[in-house]
Amino acid sequence: MTEKTWFIKTGLPLLSGNLQLHNQDCLQFLSGLPDNSVDMILVDPPYFEIVGNHWDNQWQSENHYLDWCFEWSKECFRVLKPNRCFCVWGTTKTDTFVKYKLQVLNALQMQYQNWIIWHYDWGGRSNKTFARKHEDLLVYSKGTDFFFDADAVRIPYKVKTNVRKTAANNPLGKIPTDVWEKNNHTMSKEYVNWHPTQKPLLLLERLILAYTKEGETVLDCFSGSGSTAISAINTKRNFVGCELDVDYFNRSLIRIEEMTKT
Repeated sequence: MTEKTWFIKTGLPLLSGNLQLHNQDCLQFLSGLPDNSVDMILVDPPYFEIVGNHWDNQWQSENHYLDWCFEWSKECFRVLKPNRCFCVWGTTKTDTFVKYKLQVLNALQMQYQNWIIWHYDWGGRSNKTFARKHEDLLVYSKGTDFFFDADAVRIPYKVKTNVRKTAANNPLGKIPTDVWEKNNHTMSKEYVNWHPTQKPLLLLERLILAYTKEGETVLDCFSGSGSTAISAINTKRNFVGCELDVDYFNRSLIRIEEMTKT
């Protein structure tokens, strides 16, 4: 497969532009980046035998999958700047994501910070169990201290007065909890029907706003539908990343251009 690279220039400094997307394997892509060179990593890797697509079913066993996860995660932490955050999506539909946390992320000796739940209320229901309507995001930092812009992600209070202190709440609002509600409606402008694990832009933008400053660089080495790139550009950050699947790569180029109006 011939490697392809796509650049957009919109005035922010990042190598050949403020957005770089490569049609490349994640390990090959990461190996070409210098140590301590990106400000945030936000990834949504294959889950291992959860989705019916070929890219989620290419490992001989769960142990082989976890070994692969160790390699790309180690590279991610190498290129991440000190005191910055690594955010990774997953699912607890099986135990694999828990094993990834315990056997890979903890073994790399990074600092665990958050387990965020994305809750939604759409899709099918079972008559025998409570409907499982959430996905998961782990946040680890490179170092004990890490950058977090609380004011950039505050949301309105439900009541105007702080009942504990009988005083006015922070006028900028409150910091969200670790449970985030957002439906991914099939009729919304951002929805695509060609990628099965698309994440809402609102949630990605919240993460980027929290863990980076304007003009800094966000990395996603499993770019997929291009949502992280769109969220980075829309929040005035740089983006660098890769996507191995050539169909996703080509479709995401069109989507990124449409959603960022570059």
